[in-house]
Parts: sequence; C-alpha cells; structure tokens
Amino acid sequence: MTLKAWVCLAFCLLATGLQLNWLYHHGLEGAWRLRLVVALVGGWVLPWLFFRLRELIKGYKPGRALPPLGWLVKSRISRLVFLGILICAVGQGAFYCFSGKTTLQDERLLVGAPYYLWYPANFREGFLRDKLSPPQKPVLGLYNSTDRKTAEQHIAWCSSHGIDFLALDWWPSRQKQNSAIEKAFLKAKNIADVKFCIFYETWDLAWDPKVGATVFDNKTAEFLEKDVLGLAERFFDHPQYLTVNGRPVLFFYLTRTLWGDYAPAFKSLREKLKQKGYDAFFIADEVYYQTLSAQDPLQKPTPPLPLADDPQLNRINLFDAIYAYNMYLSGVGHHMGYGGKSAFLGDVKRVYRIYQKACSEDKYFVPGIIPGYNERGPRLKANHHAIPRRWLPDQGEGSFLKEMISRVGLPFTDPKLNMLMITSFNEWNEDTAIEPVAAAPATTKDQSGSGHAYTQGYAYAGFDATYLEVVRDRLHSIWGRVLTKNGGPKAGIPVYATDWWGFKVLKTHTDSQGYYTFSRLNMPPGEYRVTPAMGESRWLTLESNAPAARLDLKAD
Repeated sequence: MTLKAWVCLAFCLLATGLQLNWLYHHGLEGAWRLRLVVALVGGWVLPWLFFRLRELIKGYKPGRALPPLGWLVKSRISRLVFLGILICAVGQGAFYCFSGKTTLQDERLLVGAPYYLWYPANFREGFLRDKLSPPQKPVLGLYNSTDRKTAEQHIAWCSSHGIDFLALDWWPSRQKQNSAIEKAFLKAKNIADVKFCIFYETWDLAWDPKVGATVFDNKTAEFLEKDVLGLAERFFDHPQYLTVNGRPVLFFYLTRTLWGDYAPAFKSLREKLKQKGYDAFFIADEVYYQTLSAQDPLQKPTPPLPLADDPQLNRINLFDAIYAYNMYLSGVGHHMGYGGKSAFLGDVKRVYRIYQKACSEDKYFVPGIIPGYNERGPRLKANHHAIPRRWLPDQGEGSFLKEMISRVGLPFTDPKLNMLMITSFNEWNEDTAIEPVAAAPATTKDQSGSGHAYTQGYAYAGFDATYLEVVRDRLHSIWGRVLTKNGGPKAGIPVYATDWWGFKVLKTHTDSQGYYTFSRLNMPPGEYRVTPAMGESRWLTLESNAPAARLDLKAD
C-alpha cells in the first residue's frame, strides 16, 4: 500500500475516532449520523486532495489512494466475512435511521415550565419565603396574576434566559382564575417572545380524597370534553400556542390517579378535537414511583385502590407522551437531606429508565426536574421534609438544579422530541419557583418558635435571577443581545451561527429586547461565527461543559 493510501486511511480513522469520542461524551445529540459520515468521507478526501494537488504540481503519476482489499485480508473466506460485517453495519444503520417513532422536533431543546395564575390569593395561603427571618419576596412583590405588566416581565425573563414556553395552569372549576390568561398573559405586549400551552388540572374534575383517585363517570367525561373543546377553540389557533410538528400541546396533570371510565373519555376527546381540526398532542403526568393500577379501573373505587410499581401501558397508550411533574415523595428517609448525600436523584433516574423503556414506538418521554422543594410554609403540620436547593452544604445557590440538569434532564431527553420541563416558574407554595427573588443574604433562620421549623436548617438566599441563569447557562451554548448602533434593542431579527467548516448553519431570532439564545442541542464544542441579519459577524469558541458564552452584537 502506498504512502498516499496509508495517510488517507490514517486521517480517516483519526477523524472517525475523534467523532466517536465526542459522541461518547455527549450522547447521540443533533445530526450525529451526519457527523460520522463527514468524518469518514472528509478524513479520507482532505489528504487525498493534498496528495493529488502535489501530484499535479510535480507532474507525478497518480498514486493509489484506496488500500487493496486483498492486502488487508488474504483469503477468500476472510474477504466474505469482512464484506458481511460491512453489509450488516450498513443495514443496521439504515434500519435505525428509518425505523422507530417519528422525530417531532430536533431544532433545539424545548425548555418549558408550569406557570401559575392564582396570585395574590395563593400568597395568602403561606409560602416559605414569607416565613424566613428576615422574610423574602419575589422581585415583583406579592403580585396579581391579572396584571398585564407582571405577565410582560415574566415573559421577558423567560425569553432572555432561554425558556421557550410556559404551561399555563388551567383549573376546570376556577373560570375566574383561568380568565387571567386572556386578561393579562395574552395581552402582554411581548407575547410574541414566548410560546404557551395549557396545563390541565385533571384531578380538579372529580378528585375523591377518600380513595385517592380522580374518579371518572359519564358526567365527568362530558365536562372534560366540553371544557377542553372550549379552551381549544379559544387558544389552539393563537400564533404563540405551542405545537410540535403542527400539533397543539396539552398537558394533563396527575393522570396517574385516574380511575373509572376514563379511557373512552380521552379517546372521544381526541376524536372530537380532530373533528374540529386539531390533532392534539397529549402529554400525561404519568411517571412516578407508584401509580394507580390500570388493569381493572371500572371496578367500584373502594379503598385501598391497587397500586402498581410498573408503567401502566393501558393508560399510557391514551396519550402521546408521558412526563413527571415532580418526583418528590414525602416520608422516604433516604430521600431526605442534601441531594449530593441522599438517594433521591438515583431513584429518579431508576424510575425514568423504566418509563423511558416503556415508551412504545409512538410514545415520547419528557423528563421533569426541580430546583428544590419545601412546602412547609403552608403545610407545616404535615411535617414533610424539604429538598434543599444546594447540592451539598458548601456548594452555591442553584447547585441542586445544575446537578438535576446534567444528571437527569439532559440524559433522559427524548431525541425524537427534545423537550424538558422545569417545575416550576412560579409555584411559591412548594418553593419550586425559579422566578427571581429579591436579592438577600442566605439565612437558615425562620419565624417559628424553634427558629428552623420551616427551613429545617437549610440555607435559603434571595437568589435574584440565579436560577434563570442556571437554565440559560446549562441548556444553551450562546446567548447575547443585538443592539443598534445607537444602543437600542434590535427586535425580531434572525441570528445565524455557522461552524468552522460551514456545514452547519443554525438560526434563532432576537426577542423584543434584542436578546437571543442558541440551544445546546445542536452546538457541540468548536468554533462558530455568529451573525445577525444585516450586522457584524463575530467568531466564538465553545468549550466542552462550559456555561453558555455571552456574545453581544451590533446590527444596522
């Protein structure tokens, strides 16, 4: 074999090895098949071009660039074995590429969060931050959900930090509360900066505390159908309503508690929506340690109802995707304490693996993560343990969320949907909110007689925008602001990112304040040229596992 063939083979193997190493550390993200093909072909073609150019300049006779198969494998049997392996590898790759469930969305990681509209009423029910010593409050104070300016600020925070959509809480029995969607949220001047969908409080239909189930009968089914068809007509056609592959998204909370004749109700609902022209995408809150059994839900709901440790496929098959709103479980000793010392994340990963595996070829998995948990503000007598917001005592504010993103959120994101939910944007009663809190030093003290009944001795800081920054820095690669030459925001213009080779071109848009983000999904480490429409281009190097890089730009 000639030197030319040796060098071409060496570069091909080197390029492929580098790509395999990247895939090992990052997983099958983005267009990974294209990356391998480019490595194989490019690794061979580039040195070949170098040698061919040299031959033309020097007038040399072209040398062989491909190794003779007979040199690599001497016998006929070996050649057949080699050829068989090659055919199997190509066949397996083709089968993987063209089989399985449809890829609904792979342009970016869709980051969402539940959004609550029950304020200021729920502030009066009590929340941890108000019980601290000294008390802490959201940056916006004890706001009103029907205030348009409040919605505008929430949208601005989400947009500038890379939260793509908010799942708006909808209670079937609280029409006055639900009206805040149209009174304030949809009237926000910057509504075009964020997507929204409905987060349906299914348990509010017919929760029976005696049996611990949402019990469906004909009356409940009729109400569900009427209610959802009504909200579909009100919201599904809104230009900012969240869709995946053209299908409007609808979350159903606590489907794991359904009992009774719910299956025909959801099947009928889906058909009625289709008749209205909506092929809705149902996402069920189905993932948990134990759920109600779906084997015989028509039997009389007599406590205790049977629980199941494994995924209930009869119920899951009624929906398009499954997710977990919150994996917190009270009374579990090995879940207590700092996340870095407890078994909480290990148990979450175990359950997620089971449910992810249970998703059939046409079902999708959406991982849910939390920044911490403490419901002792409104429910101190229940004595449920808190999950502190710090991973370990000596680690900073937001460290628990960082670990949840890297250990749970990203690894369990379905590559065919690429959606991740953070519970929550503003659920203050359970202290899962990532909405900014007025800056204040960390305190372990509270207003109880012991001085630590609410905090359980954990430190709580007025964290300002820390959690929004964690979301931005961990789930995105580049962020920044595009300004005019006069310093004003350049709103609604496209921004492009091109890799060094020029093979990959990514696109995003600035929001009404000129902010933009590029999702980490399709941006591996490397050099990128970032260019706003009719603006300057700047190069940026992304390092592996580094926080999102800031790059502010100018545009005409």
